Amino acid sequence: MSAGTVKLGRPNPAKGGVALTAYTALIFAFLYLPIAVIILFAFDDKPVPGLPMAGLTLDWFGKAFSDPDLMASLFVSIKLALSSAVLATAIAMPAAMVLAWREVRLRTLVMCLLLAPIVVPQIVIGLGLVLLFRLVPDLIGSPAIIIAHTTLTACYATMILYSRLLGFRRSYLEAAMDLGASDLRVFFEIILPLAAPALLAVMLLAFTDAFGEYIVAWFVAGFTETLPIVIWGSMRGVLSPAINAISSVIIVVSLVLSALSQIWIIRQSRSSS
Repeated sequence: MSAGTVKLGRPNPAKGGVALTAYTALIFAFLYLPIAVIILFAFDDKPVPGLPMAGLTLDWFGKAFSDPDLMASLFVSIKLALSSAVLATAIAMPAAMVLAWREVRLRTLVMCLLLAPIVVPQIVIGLGLVLLFRLVPDLIGSPAIIIAHTTLTACYATMILYSRLLGFRRSYLEAAMDLGASDLRVFFEIILPLAAPALLAVMLLAFTDAFGEYIVAWFVAGFTETLPIVIWGSMRGVLSPAINAISSVIIVVSLVLSALSQIWIIRQSRSSS
């Protein structure tokens, strides 16, 4: 080896793996630490939660579920989010089928229009919806919130279903039609069962987004109070631990539903492959 030659050592995959694991752990800790703090402070027996904790109590959960305003806003949020999720999925499915299986002129422009509500700031969308609903003021409130959330969630729901349908085996449909099945029967007996995991994922995502959305809902809510609006209003003063308690219940229920849905999706994907 000449004097000017530099010998490069082999990269150590073990060090890279440890560094990547530590970096990933830090990212997840940053994401989930606020959630852990909410759950922790839900058990704090002080009226103003904070560290150090003097003791633990379950009283705040009882107060949260006995608060009529808090419970009313929770049920309103569930009802509106569920309606928006069902409507968004019902709109997204045929739109994704057309984009994936038909020759669409100006497809790039259509895709850009689908992405527009996602990239445009929500405060701009909320302001635009306020001006729009001035033409039909009777819709201000629950109907306006459902329309707004359906518009927002149907966009990315269409994109998710579109990517799923691109890899769809069209031979199943052609075989069914060759055997005399009608378009309606093909849709309900072949397309829907095979697309069920994606539909469930889209509906859960749309429900979660609509349930926690605040900015657009605040613009068009009128006198309707959703849970995010109530929580935001309570933050103007001292945040009650009852808010942490109801938030903890929502977090736990969401994690359980997410885990169960993922298990179901994995089983459905394995059975259909």
